[in-house]
Amino acid sequence: MSASPPFLPSAPGGGAGSWMSNLLGISLFAGAMQNSYLTDSFRLLVLGSIVEFGRRLMQWLMERFNFQLSVTARFDEGDPTYEWIVLFLTEENVWRRSRDFTVNAKNSKRKWAVNEPELEGSADYVPTYELPQLFRWRGYWVEVRRSGSGGRSAMAAQTGQAGGGVIFISIYTLKMKALSELVEEARERYKVTSRPNVTVHMADSPTYGPTFVWSNVKQKARRPLSSIILPDGVVASLIKDAQEFIDTEAWYVEAGIPHRRGYLLYGPPGTGKTSTIYALAGELGLEIYSLSLSAGFIDDTFLQKAASSIPKNSILLIEDIDCAFPSRDDEDDEEPNPMNQFAGLGGVGGMKRAKSAVTLSGLLNVLDGVGSEEGKLFFATTNYVDRLDPALLRPGRIDKKVEYHASTKEQASALFMRFFCRPGSGVSESMKEKENMSPAQLSELADQFSGNIPHQAFTTAELQGFLLLCKKQPELAVNTISEWVAGELAERKAKEEREAERRRKTKEKREQLGGDPMSAMAAQYGGLAAMYGGLGGFSGAAGLIGGANTTTSSPKTPMTPTPPYAENQKQGEVADEGAEGSSESPSVVVVVSEEAAVAA
Repeated sequence: MSASPPFLPSAPGGGAGSWMSNLLGISLFAGAMQNSYLTDSFRLLVLGSIVEFGRRLMQWLMERFNFQLSVTARFDEGDPTYEWIVLFLTEENVWRRSRDFTVNAKNSKRKWAVNEPELEGSADYVPTYELPQLFRWRGYWVEVRRSGSGGRSAMAAQTGQAGGGVIFISIYTLKMKALSELVEEARERYKVTSRPNVTVHMADSPTYGPTFVWSNVKQKARRPLSSIILPDGVVASLIKDAQEFIDTEAWYVEAGIPHRRGYLLYGPPGTGKTSTIYALAGELGLEIYSLSLSAGFIDDTFLQKAASSIPKNSILLIEDIDCAFPSRDDEDDEEPNPMNQFAGLGGVGGMKRAKSAVTLSGLLNVLDGVGSEEGKLFFATTNYVDRLDPALLRPGRIDKKVEYHASTKEQASALFMRFFCRPGSGVSESMKEKENMSPAQLSELADQFSGNIPHQAFTTAELQGFLLLCKKQPELAVNTISEWVAGELAERKAKEEREAERRRKTKEKREQLGGDPMSAMAAQYGGLAAMYGGLGGFSGAAGLIGGANTTTSSPKTPMTPTPPYAENQKQGEVADEGAEGSSESPSVVVVVSEEAAVAA
């Protein structure tokens, strides 16, 4: 009897086969390990796993480091703080480490460009801050980085999307006070830089997105109050009222009164309404946010977003507010159009002048409704105060009204002295030496100048336009003012006569339209039939007009189906002959074909 070797496992039912399988597996693994390609691949897999683990570990550590040792703030383009930070970075010379600039031609648009003596020319160089920058401020390390393109992207500029750029400021400290001090310092620098000018924000394109962007920002020279020639006390009372409003915010809150103030300046054009607002903004250091309600893209929603984006202690200006809403006087002055008789039928007619998309309800809601904003001054101007709705003029919406008139003799004299005797002006001094005139002599000339001007016959803008023709020749202005006044009055009279004639013709056409719109249309367009009528619900029209022929029959003749084209043309010729032989005025018979009605 033979025994199996001691190293062989014994198992019932074929233990030798199982041992051979294990031995074969070990041999294959050993062979694979001897293959250099598979060995290298396995080593790379292990090495890659170690590197990825290290990368994620370092990222986790860096996030915790930044979270614990820095304070980060975000500033979106379109918000006033964004402008503060851009100016702050420019004055801190952070741009010196940058090599990316946007170059624009110099104009009135506000741009925080580099101000260096060696950069002379007709262009502005604006840093973009596309790459991260690190600098020191008050002992803190500050990092700035910007996302988005320099300014608004091309797509954003075309579609009006907001948010062309975002600036991130990181201060490596745990003190929130440091961030607050940086923002306040940026604001103070902004106020000092903007003080010599009046900043005007305008929205001249639609805006989409969560952030509202005033797409057009301009800076205009600050206008001195002495340049506003108005009756004594008008400008001073406005400035006192506005300053008191700004200083008494706490009183408004305690009294439970909404902190807002509305002003309406009304009067003939050219009397100084807009100039007064510019001078007041410059005197009080306020920025102007101007909207034109006649723009086609401005509706109630746009107006609400625009008003909500205006910061406190700013001016919301709406000029010519009467032009935004329809007026009966405007409708009476419009040239009558027969197509207006069919306005709203099949998309035809409606040739009337388009008004603003802003409704009166939407405007009132912005002024003092639930969606109104506080801490702002609202200014509106109009040439025709009687056209405004009484709901707009009540206290709480318009708190102070100031009426402007044409120039008095006192205003004309003050305007003359403003032109030719400005204290501290080198031009005026040289002119006075050349003309050998003293201030007393100029005052006498000013009295002669104003004596030749009728009381409240001309606005300050008209008188200023005349004085610009002889701005360095005061005697010439006095000698020619009488002739200029006579010419202007004659031109006004001729214009009034032309306007009266136009109104008379308009009235006649309107009366003609009221009697027989179809006949009036045929008379105006020479019998041209090119209008649509509603199917089924409109009396007197059954679809597309197939032809219009003149005959002596009554306008009440019932409409008949149109025969084929040849017969229709023949009938038209017979009708024309009948019209020529008749002494009665022709009327219009509308002939509608069945095929045309079906097509319509």
